Amino acid sequence: MANDNDPWLEVIGKALAYLCVQQIAQNEPRRVPDVVAKVKFLEGLGLPTADAAHLLGTTANSVKTNLRARAKREAKVGKAR
Repeated sequence: MANDNDPWLEVIGKALAYLCVQQIAQNEPRRVPDVVAKVKFLEGLGLPTADAAHLLGTTANSVKTNLRARAKREAKVGKAR
């Protein structure tokens, strides 16, 4: 029986989450069009932002900056309507 503190479970979980996001990016590219969308998808699977960003080759600060910029753009579009 596996121990709850087994570090391999975390490694296996992150690997499976990465494989999931790559498969979705290949099969349904509109669902995860950019890195920010992929990070949000991985967060939905339970990964922390920093781990999700690291898996995709970026940093958590970069993702947060892009999220803020996206929210700002969407707010401008919403006001224009």
